[in-house]
Amino acid sequence: MLRSSFFLGALCAFWALGTASACAQAAYPSRPITLVVPFAAGSGTDIGARVLAKDLTDILKTPVIVDNRQGANGALGTAAAARAKPDGYTLLIGSATTNAVNFSFFPARLGYEPGSFEMVAGLGTSPISLYVAANAKWRNLADLMAYGKAHPNALRCGSGNAVTQVACEIFRKSAGIDVVTVPYKSNPQSLADLAGGHIDFAFSDASVAKVFIDGNKLKPLAVAAARRYPATPDVGTFREQGIADFEITGWTAVFVPAGTPAPIVETLHAAIRKSSASPESVQLRASSGTQPLAFNLEEGRRFAREEIARWARYVKNSGVKPE
Repeated sequence: MLRSSFFLGALCAFWALGTASACAQAAYPSRPITLVVPFAAGSGTDIGARVLAKDLTDILKTPVIVDNRQGANGALGTAAAARAKPDGYTLLIGSATTNAVNFSFFPARLGYEPGSFEMVAGLGTSPISLYVAANAKWRNLADLMAYGKAHPNALRCGSGNAVTQVACEIFRKSAGIDVVTVPYKSNPQSLADLAGGHIDFAFSDASVAKVFIDGNKLKPLAVAAARRYPATPDVGTFREQGIADFEITGWTAVFVPAGTPAPIVETLHAAIRKSSASPESVQLRASSGTQPLAFNLEEGRRFAREEIARWARYVKNSGVKPE
């Protein structure tokens, strides 16, 4: 046994330019992995990341540590992950905000670009919906739009990230009404103010809104998706209510820095797919209203490219000025 181990070590050292790399990859992972979450602890993204970290720790037999690096619409943590060595020991929980919208929102000062990452695996997706307070005077989307047309600039739309800010602006233009967009640091903050009567409506992903709906604080008026959301089957889509081409979906996925060796990417992909079927992951999706986002590696790469292009169109059509 000792002789075999010595022989393998000598072989790896001898073939320093080739086989040594393969030997190192074969041992992956051999030390703790950092999972960068570019949003605050306690956020929906963070909660999902901690379930994933626990699963991966069990599956990969090595500690996976969550590192929250919030700020600048998720750009600070994402840029830090982009600068990390592409060795499989730094992962990023990316999202529609960090890995699609931000490229059009902050093109000059992100600190990373589309080519900085490779998508490893999808995690979850949740449609964006328009919410009002449960006791709001508007029974449906038509009521809200009629009020907005009769009272220009009286309505205030809450947004908690780049995705929902674009949603506010696209709705304003599509509905033909003048509204004031009120930016917040997060969707939970905008929804809390909505429930408190400080703003009139807000856009958010369903996973964040669920706790407010369950508490009878908020109600959705329209879903920005091609089909009705299973958790709220009585709520029509924007298209069904007269506003076409308004499909905005939030999503999360795991990324690694570009250049990470393919065998490591494949190992991580398999582990994350296995995690998606764990009891904790299934329970989290059920409680948050999130749907699974499953791809093979090539499908994931294509999805990432298509999302960047789609959000570039949305930002352009919304009229939001990139910073």
